[in-house]
Formats: sequence, structure tokens, C-alpha cells
Amino acid sequence: MLEYFLLNQNRVISRDELMSEVWDRRIVSDDAVNRCISILRQTLTPDDKNAYIETVVRKGYLAHFPPGPVTAKSKSRPPRRYKLAMLAAVPIFTMVGMVLFFVLAGPGDQPTQASRQDHNTTPPMVAVLPFTSASPSGDDDFFANGMHNDLLTQLAKLQSLRVISSTSVQEYRGNQGNIRKIGEELGADVILEGSVQTAEDRIRINAQLIDARTDEHLWAESYDRNSSLTNIFDVQKDIALAISEAMHATLTTQESQQLAVIPTDNMAAYRAYHRALTMRDRDFGAPNTQEYLDLLEEAVELDPSFSRAWAELVTTLAYQNFSGDKPDMTRRAEQALLRLKELAPDSADYLIGQSAYIYYALKDYDRAHDLIDRAIAMNPSDASAVRLRSWIERRQGDFEAMVASRREARRLDPRNPALIDMLLGGLMISHRYDELQSEVDASSLNSYLVGFTRALLRFREDRDFQQWLASIETLCEFYDEPDCGWEAHIANRDYPGALDTLDQPVDEIDSDPVSKNDRRLLFTQWLMNDGPLPRQWIQDLQAQLDQDRVDSDSFRHPPSYIAEALLAGLQGDVEEAERWIERWLRQEPVDWAERANGRTEACRVLGMIEATHATVKCIRDGLKEPSLVMPFLEPYLPFYDALRDKPEFIEMLVEVDGDAAESQLY
Repeated sequence: MLEYFLLNQNRVISRDELMSEVWDRRIVSDDAVNRCISILRQTLTPDDKNAYIETVVRKGYLAHFPPGPVTAKSKSRPPRRYKLAMLAAVPIFTMVGMVLFFVLAGPGDQPTQASRQDHNTTPPMVAVLPFTSASPSGDDDFFANGMHNDLLTQLAKLQSLRVISSTSVQEYRGNQGNIRKIGEELGADVILEGSVQTAEDRIRINAQLIDARTDEHLWAESYDRNSSLTNIFDVQKDIALAISEAMHATLTTQESQQLAVIPTDNMAAYRAYHRALTMRDRDFGAPNTQEYLDLLEEAVELDPSFSRAWAELVTTLAYQNFSGDKPDMTRRAEQALLRLKELAPDSADYLIGQSAYIYYALKDYDRAHDLIDRAIAMNPSDASAVRLRSWIERRQGDFEAMVASRREARRLDPRNPALIDMLLGGLMISHRYDELQSEVDASSLNSYLVGFTRALLRFREDRDFQQWLASIETLCEFYDEPDCGWEAHIANRDYPGALDTLDQPVDEIDSDPVSKNDRRLLFTQWLMNDGPLPRQWIQDLQAQLDQDRVDSDSFRHPPSYIAEALLAGLQGDVEEAERWIERWLRQEPVDWAERANGRTEACRVLGMIEATHATVKCIRDGLKEPSLVMPFLEPYLPFYDALRDKPEFIEMLVEVDGDAAESQLY
């Protein structure tokens, strides 16, 4: 190995190349290579491991040995410095040979898939663990959190790296665990650790960069500065530059300029902004709260030139009026966007703000997608921007792109349960059940949707309705989910149990005039067939729908069409119920997210009114398009019991569910 390094200096040598040339393609493990490299370094340069053999993350090694003494020799003879170097290396060759004997003969060393992967196809992934505070003062914790979040923001701007998001690394705060294990769990190539300590008007920041695969220290530095924001941002820039240099990344002019920007010099504004970010990291629903909005508005009031805070404020204001019932939020978002344009017209922040406003307020999905793509090109590690892109793609009806974006967001934020839930939901609605199985099998995270998906996929195999219900009831004991277990009770024809699941507070995020909870209540009452519904309740629901009505044939909110069909069907007006479902299907332009989510309810209304042909077409179309119509579940629910002996329905059932359907029919 040493001979190969001596003969191939000043170029990157990959691990695969070493295995091929030094071991002559014999099977060796990554650990074997690591141990040989470590022995060479300890022997040649024990005080500086990277002095002669430098690690180039995800690419390999770079050898650069000092030149020997120059002496005049005949051209026909090899240079003396090479002979001296080779002579000096003889003991090392012997030692390496001995090590290789034990390494290669050692038990359990088998080639792994990871050791054969091409690590040059994507930029290396950096995980910045939460900075620790070296003393118990509140300022230390504040500066440690702020340093961590800001450094992530800085690194996210670099094209040559990818950075794990804050949410995923929070569980490793103060963790003294194995770096290799942390790297494996996060999918990171290198890990940055750091600490912050303040004393009066001074701040001391320590940072070190570690190769997550080999546990090698690639770089370390300490900074001792006055505790002004300008100095803190300077340290962040220096650390970002040091990381890029350690990983042999080349910065563009634009990236260098971005790193030099000082976001704010107002400490109070900085504190308010970071309190908002802390809320967001701890609670996915924080942007819906008034406290979150107040903190952002406090930040921009204290420093009207704080562009990062303005960008987050634009997105939050626009999001809060997505349903269209808070027009004042949209007006405020417009004003904030204009201010952001004045401050940073060429920034990724402005592009993200524009995209969010156009998506949430104007609902121009193609234009919003173009803007968010440009923002991600500038900030490729911004998981929030990638997540926003996936929402836009869903509204566009590009579910394949949506799933790809959600995979990328999950890669950037792998320990965030909300993102694994989004990915599972995307795969489920796209009918990609085998991929769904692979994701839940690989997931080490727990959430309601992870548990629900596991139970659903078990049901897909065993078709045991009672076991499915038992699994969901167990899950509901641990998660406070609205309507938890309703569908499983319905599938088992346990209608009183289904009603019990609806006896919970309505989800505050549900802005539909007739909530999902109420629509499920209507379905359950219809299945129970216990007589007419209370007149006052029907009148109240109709009044809510009338407030959402644009004209006699259309509503502002797509679920209102389904609710109107439900009310008509419950009152025996079959033609009116089918007419409202047809209107729901013919809405223009198509809102593909609403279409995918509402398809099952539309099919169920048609089944309940015994519209056989329309029901069969609805289910078939639901399997051709993204939807929650699942071939192994939907046709077996009681909404379609009146159609079980209809030839057209039977034909459809065998078509979509094959042998499983035939086994239940015959």
C-alpha cells in the first residue's frame, strides 16, 4: 500500500482502486483498509494523521510525501530519493503484510454492499450535531442553539455538500455515542461537533470535523472572540469554509458572497427569530400558532433589514390563509414579500417567499414550482424548501415527482417523523405498495402512520379484518389521532364502535365547512340505517354548506361537494347525490391533491346509492389515478354491500384483486 501511495502521489485514489491494485481484487472489508491506513499514519506521522496520507471524504485518499534530498545521479538510474523512500519503507511493508494476514484471515470480514457503492455520484452529506454549552448559563445555551441553526443555514448554500436538517440531529444533543453509529443512522459522511462557552463579553467556540466512516479527525479549531453578532457570524463563515476545504469542495463566487452576508446585528431580533425556529423544530404545527407568528413579527420589527426573518414571515402568513378564510393574512404576506424584495432580491430567501406566496395565495402551481426549483438550486440542502416543492408537485398532479422530492427531503432530514409520514402517504396514494413495505421495514422511527401502514400491509397479506382492527385499536392507545380506527371498525361492520371513534374534538386544522369528522358521522349513520337524522343537525350542516357556496352548482372547498351528496343520499334523493359527485369529478382546473384524497368518499356515496356503473368506474379510475382507493380493501367495505351480487361489480373486483377476490367470491 505504501509503495502504491508513493507511486501515485497528488491525485485522489479511491478505496476501490486500492482494493483492486494493492489486494489484486481479493475480497477485503472496509475495516481492513481502514486499519492498514491507520497503521501507516501512526508509523509515518503519529502527530498529524493527514500529513502524508489525507482522507478525501467519499472519494478516497490523497498522498503527498515530502521530497527527499536532491543529488546528482545518472539519468539511467532511478532517483536516490525514491530508493531511499523505498528502503525506508521496507519495515513498513513487512508490518503491513503481517497486518494484512491477520486482517484478511480475521473472522466475519465479508464484503458489504456499502463497501461496493460508488460514493462519487452524490455530494457528501454533513451532519452538524447540536453544539453543546460548556456552562449552565442561559446565554451559553442560546448561543449554542443559534450557532447550530445558523451554521446549518450557511452550509445549506453550498452546492458541493448536502447537510442534514436540524430536526434529525436534535436527538443527538449531548450524545457521547459512537460516531460511526450516528453517521450510519443519519446517512452522513462527516460529522461536525462543537461547543460554546461565554464569559462576560467573550465567546469561545470549539469545532471539530470527523469522518463518520473511519472516525478520523479531519479538522479542528478553536475561536475566541468578543461576543458580538458580527464576530459570531464570522466564525460561522470560517467553519463553513474550513469544512468545504477539508472536503476538497470548491466554492463558487456566489457561494462566497452568500457566506459573507451578515443576517442581522440586532441581538434582540436574533433571539426572537431563533425562538421561533426552536418552536418549529420541536413542533411541526408551530407555524399555525399565533406565538410563532408574533416572534417573527417581533424579529422584523426589531431589525427591519433581517431578510431571513422576513422570508419565514412571508411563508407563514401565506400558509395561514391557504383555505382562503383569512384574507388579511394574504395582504400582510404581500407587504412582507415586497419588503423582502427590497432587501434581498437575488437571494434564495426571496425565491422561497415568492414561491410560498404564489402557491398558497395565488395557487399558480406551475409558477410556484419554477421559483422553488430555482431556490433549491441555490440552497440544495434546504429540506423545508424541498418539502414545499413536494406539496406543489402534488397539486400539479405530478405524484412521481412528489415522491422523489419527499425522498430527498427525508434524506436531508432522516430522523424527522413528519417527513417519513409524508413519504409513506405519497407512496400509499400512488399505489406503490411494495415500496411502501420496504420503507416501513427499514424505518426505525415510530409514528401513528408508520404503525398504521404496517398494520394495513399485514392486512394486505392475510385479509383478516378482525386482526386489522385489533392492531389499529392497540395503535390508538398510544396516539391521539382524530377518528382513530374509524375505518377498521367500519370494515368489521362495528358501527357503534365507529361512532365511538368520532366522539373526539374535531381537528383544528380541518377548515372544511363540513369537517371530515362530520362526513364520517354521516356515512356511519347511513350504514346504521337507524331512521332519519335529527332535522336541526341537517339544517345546521346545510347552512354551513350554503356559506361555502359560490353559486347553485359550485363550492369554494371541494369536500363540500361530497358533503352535499351525502346529505342528498341520506334523505333519499339518489339523483341529486349522483349529480353532486359528478360535479365534484368535473371540477376545473383539477386540484389533484383534493381529487386523490376525496376519491374514496365519492366512490362510497355512489356505492351507498347503488349506482353500480358509476361506482365501478369510480373505483377503477381511483386505481388508475393517485388515490386512497386500495384494491385489497376498498371494494370489501360495507359501502358496497348492496352491489356484491351485481355482475359488473364482481367483474371489477376480480379484475382489481385477482385470486384474492375469487377466493372470497367462491
